[in-house]
Amino acid sequence: MTSIKKHWQNALFGKYLTVSIDSFDALTDYLKTIDENIIIMIDELSVADIDDVLIKLEPFHNATILIFHSLPEVHHAAQLLKQGIKGYENSYIAKENLLTMLKGIESGYRWLFTDLTNFVINKYIQTIDKSEPEFLHLLTQKEKDIALMIADGYSNKEISQQQRIALSTVKGHIRHIFEKAGVSDRISLALQFR
Repeated sequence: MTSIKKHWQNALFGKYLTVSIDSFDALTDYLKTIDENIIIMIDELSVADIDDVLIKLEPFHNATILIFHSLPEVHHAAQLLKQGIKGYENSYIAKENLLTMLKGIESGYRWLFTDLTNFVINKYIQTIDKSEPEFLHLLTQKEKDIALMIADGYSNKEISQQQRIALSTVKGHIRHIFEKAGVSDRISLALQFR
């Protein structure tokens, strides 16, 4: 068993039923036998041709595909998103983030690694005029500052440095901001300021 599979199984143990399938033929045979929705997590480096895999998985509409890579890259992720994947992340994503990712995917959202999210905000949401969205009055001053920084494409690390607060504190503020704004990701929050 690869270290990535061990990492995923340890992270998901007791929370999700995990099935490790070592061949693509076995996976497609399995998918033909089930009707319920399923999340398929693929470490890109474990397959010879990810494009071929995605083409072969296309007929299985009950399968949500998540791609993981030990060195996720922005432009490659954009290409994969065009092919219908619902998430792209680092293979060794922290346990709590993996669980959050899967909950978001189950709720119908996409999941992108932080650098890609910041890239999208900076490249495509530059028309932010900082008009006050309705939820802003629900935030504390610190949460407002952080929400505006997220809308500007700052990463958690950059927010931590600028605000002079711990990274865990930043994550807590972001969780509260998302709850109050009724969003589950940075891009949706940034769009609130358009």
